[in-house]
Amino acid sequence: MLAEALFSLFVTILVLFILQNLLMSIKRANLDQNHHVNEVAYAYVQLNRFMRDKDTKLVYPVRDDANSSFTAFTKVDKNKKEKIYRITHYAKKHVLKVSNSETGGYMPLIFNIQKAEFKTTKDQIIIRVTEYDKGKSDLIFQLDEKPEERDADEKEKKQNKRKRAL
Repeated sequence: MLAEALFSLFVTILVLFILQNLLMSIKRANLDQNHHVNEVAYAYVQLNRFMRDKDTKLVYPVRDDANSSFTAFTKVDKNKKEKIYRITHYAKKHVLKVSNSETGGYMPLIFNIQKAEFKTTKDQIIIRVTEYDKGKSDLIFQLDEKPEERDADEKEKKQNKRKRAL
């Protein structure tokens, strides 16, 4: 009778231990599923931090060297040294990347990209990314205007004010 009670107690403790581990495994799997890293958001943050690091004075798009297949931006540091970076979709490796022609290397932004389309305005770069498994996303980077264009716009505004005043 005592042996049967001890045996049933041992079996009950074993079942509770197995259930506890099973519940912990389910909880861990559920957390991993719900809190996966959004690669597009991470790429946006990574590129934005690169563009706006502490040594950067100005970042503006290069509209002359841009089309629907790629875009470019100029990064001006505090010493007024300019570097041009190009954002392209490397179809062979299915990666969206940022490269610098001076150094020859590149920084991958997003992997498993089916297609990327680029639109460049005077103060924005818009990248529409089509992923293989997650649909479409837009990356919109608000940049500065090119200094010459900004000065021309300000001059035009002043002239328009003078005309209205007369």
